[in-house]
Amino acid sequence: MILDIKIPDTAIVRQAEEFARTVSSEMLFNHLMRCYYFAELLARKENSKADRELIFLSAILHDLGFTDAGRGTNRFEIEGAHAARNFLLERGISDERSWKVWHNIALHVGDINLFKDETTRLMQLGILYDLTALPPEISLDPKDLAVVLQHYPRLGFKRGFLEFFQHELDSKQPYPHRFHMCTCIEHHRSGTLSIPVPEDFLDGAPFDE
Repeated sequence: MILDIKIPDTAIVRQAEEFARTVSSEMLFNHLMRCYYFAELLARKENSKADRELIFLSAILHDLGFTDAGRGTNRFEIEGAHAARNFLLERGISDERSWKVWHNIALHVGDINLFKDETTRLMQLGILYDLTALPPEISLDPKDLAVVLQHYPRLGFKRGFLEFFQHELDSKQPYPHRFHMCTCIEHHRSGTLSIPVPEDFLDGAPFDE
């Protein structure tokens, strides 16, 4: 137990954690666990009654698309969502609940999850906290962060995660992704809506590496 946060003690949670650990590198697995604990810390700040099992399952399985368990021709978040849903269905999790995890994972690279239910929003914030800077009103106690990082160090995460994306692009050409239409229009119409530099995005995380 870390920071008095108890991971839901259910069979599917234990199976999902072991599965993610087995198919992920240590760096990636640590990222998944940090995302979960950051979501839990944010839920504690809000005194939230969110579905903790669903937060865990969505967080621990959200990057299967970067592993051999989620390879395919679609972009990584879609392939990862497929792999996560199949994993849950094969272990008796309901179709409805498996679809919830699918949606959380398939949409986690954008901002749509932030406008959904409380469980999904907190899961998404946990991911964002580990990836990049968040709005100033969202913060966690530095002492709590240090404890989480002690258990799940970043291991050069900023550089290593960028390499995951580069491999993703190299393995799928042309890449199956579309910008939002408004982004395309404004970028070409006025030039005021710039496309972010990935290194700047990842370097925004409140961590050294």
